[in-house]
Amino acid sequence: MIIYIHGFGGSGKGSKAELFREYFKSIGEPFIAPSLSYVPKLAMETLRELIESYGEVYLIGSSLGGYYATYLAQMPQVRKVVLINPATKPYETLKRALGDAPNFYDGSTFAWQKSHIEMLREFDINDAIDMWFLSRKLFLYLQKGDELLDYKDALEKYEPREHQLVLEEGGSHSFDGIERYFEKIRAFFAVGDHFKHTTKIKGVGLELEEVAKRVGDLYYDDMARFLKALAVKLKNDAKADEKRGRTKLSKHLYSSAEHIGKSADEIRQAWRLCKYPTIRWMIQNGFNKEFNFKEGRYPKDILSWYYGYEFTMPEKILYEIREYYMRRFDEENSVDAPMSGIGTWSDLGRFNMQVAYELAEHYCEYEDEIDIIVARQFQKERMDR
Repeated sequence: MIIYIHGFGGSGKGSKAELFREYFKSIGEPFIAPSLSYVPKLAMETLRELIESYGEVYLIGSSLGGYYATYLAQMPQVRKVVLINPATKPYETLKRALGDAPNFYDGSTFAWQKSHIEMLREFDINDAIDMWFLSRKLFLYLQKGDELLDYKDALEKYEPREHQLVLEEGGSHSFDGIERYFEKIRAFFAVGDHFKHTTKIKGVGLELEEVAKRVGDLYYDDMARFLKALAVKLKNDAKADEKRGRTKLSKHLYSSAEHIGKSADEIRQAWRLCKYPTIRWMIQNGFNKEFNFKEGRYPKDILSWYYGYEFTMPEKILYEIREYYMRRFDEENSVDAPMSGIGTWSDLGRFNMQVAYELAEHYCEYEDEIDIIVARQFQKERMDR
């Protein structure tokens, strides 16, 4: 997640935030620009909570937002930080704003107080060793024409390496033409289509070992679906690398996809072994999984629970009745059906009456139980639609 932190009196809907929002949206990267409280402690609490919730983030801080971003760079979840004309000592420069300070987005004002100035001091990092450790995460964008801050203060504080600094003549505090550097910022963050591989799963924020445990807790049919999707993904990657001429890499990816696909098949077999015991357990203890009871030869005790009726007919006949109903239902709705299919509740009611009559002719001794199945199926079709 990329988080943009606006400056003093700014907004998450400001012009610079909107430029970044549109750009990262265009390359499919998650991006937010929250509108923060003018009270420093509240703003910092919001940012900390966001960072902790997303797990892996990249920060862009402008002016006072750069000051906040520098402090937040100490958090392990923060991977990289871009600073745009950052404030280095806002507890001094913002003394001139005491009183009714302007909100530059909507023209309103807010009460900027001495207590807020003191809060800013709590977030200052002025230790050279601390800055040295943070420096690998930082990239600085400065314009000498900044009318509010002296760019030399930022150079002195951050001591950026040449490959982590853009310093331009002219410009302004807003950093004129920042959009010229969007691709450079993307490359520094290593995000976008060119950098799709990551050390963590995007949007999850968990260590890979924990992700593996949680995948392992899936019901086996859902785990098989997950593995199948992973196999398809690797197979597509293999095809892409094959087209690029990376034959050895492609070969290994194809092989991996094949093995994972086989694992999916084995897990699916495991599900077949434990499917009915799992449903029985859920009948007694409560469901946290959806089942499609229209498919499969479920045992009579499970079907009795499903229909809410204790059947006396043999399981074989119960299966035959259900399968006949499902087959006729599919036939009625097929493209080759002489009529237009079952489109209304009236159509469904007439269809059920006809099927019940057909079944009763073959299994007359179970006419009452057939009526129960058809009536319950009618109700369940209504709930499913």
